[in-house]
Amino acid sequence: MSGRVLLYGASGFTGAEIAQMLAGTVDLVVAGRNEAKIQALGEQLGVPWYAFELSDAAAIDIALKDVDLVLLAAGPFGATARPMMDGCLRMEVDYIDLGGEWPVFVDAMSLDADAQQAGIMILPGIGLTVAASDCLLASAMERWPETKRLCLGISRAQIISRGSVESAAEMMSAQVVIRRNGELAAVPAGSLVRAFDFGEGLSEATAMSWADVVTASVTTGVDDIEVYSEMRWQERAGYRLSGMTMDVFGVQPAKAIGKALSNVWPEGPSIEARGEASFVMVVHALDPWRRERRLAMRTRDGYSFSVLTAVAAVHRVLGGERISGFQTPALAFGASFIFDADAARIEDPTAAHGSVAA
Repeated sequence: MSGRVLLYGASGFTGAEIAQMLAGTVDLVVAGRNEAKIQALGEQLGVPWYAFELSDAAAIDIALKDVDLVLLAAGPFGATARPMMDGCLRMEVDYIDLGGEWPVFVDAMSLDADAQQAGIMILPGIGLTVAASDCLLASAMERWPETKRLCLGISRAQIISRGSVESAAEMMSAQVVIRRNGELAAVPAGSLVRAFDFGEGLSEATAMSWADVVTASVTTGVDDIEVYSEMRWQERAGYRLSGMTMDVFGVQPAKAIGKALSNVWPEGPSIEARGEASFVMVVHALDPWRRERRLAMRTRDGYSFSVLTAVAAVHRVLGGERISGFQTPALAFGASFIFDADAARIEDPTAAHGSVAA
């Protein structure tokens, strides 16, 4: 395994954990916006470091001059991903990131032809979003290849970081994106509800704009996809009301409130809290006769999951597992990727993958 890896966002909550795990196992360069933090981290790990803003294309090119792979861990990815992807195209460097905002995936897909011409891989979403759901959906398709519609349910988040709050604030909208007949379509926020069993009986979940409505069609070839988040009835009512409010007053006031909230939110949860937090994801796979099959998976907490899968992805790419152009996690590394990384387990005891999660 050879090649130099630049980790941008290395001083952030998740980025620092990734840097600690990669140091000493790969030729690592740490980078980010805050010079003091990045210098301290680089000196602590004994690796080279760069401090630069992603608005500075020349600085990006200098940092990527002798790099083979970029791992972007700095959000919000709606602002950070495109400048770094453009830099990777210019410098012919493979790109992966931890982002989960669906417009970033649309943007990344639009670069597929350019990435193939440059001979590089563009692989966003190697963290919990979308690697977990992408591999689960791919696993469902391996079992039931005749599936024509996918409904994915995601259990309630037990811990939320500052970065997640900031990204959520940027993505606030009165509309929810789903996939219908192969095209992205918008429905009013809070208008689609579906019941999933996350392990304690049926619980209602509300459709939200997760990136799988973009990526899952690439991975699975299915044209009808919806993604739902578990919510209590009070939360569903509030979500619907917020959508109606944004219809009247616009999204900027809501985004401003979300941004202010992110500024005072804790940077990340404690180790104890993370140890008790996990996600359950359930896919409903419907065939042409509307028969429904169900497959459930439990992941580690989002932060541990993302660290494990990011590190595993770096090692795989440096080991030669790379395909030019836009890729999804399951297409690049197979449906078993997250299970092999010990980041999740299928809940079905008859499943082929049996890794142990937290």
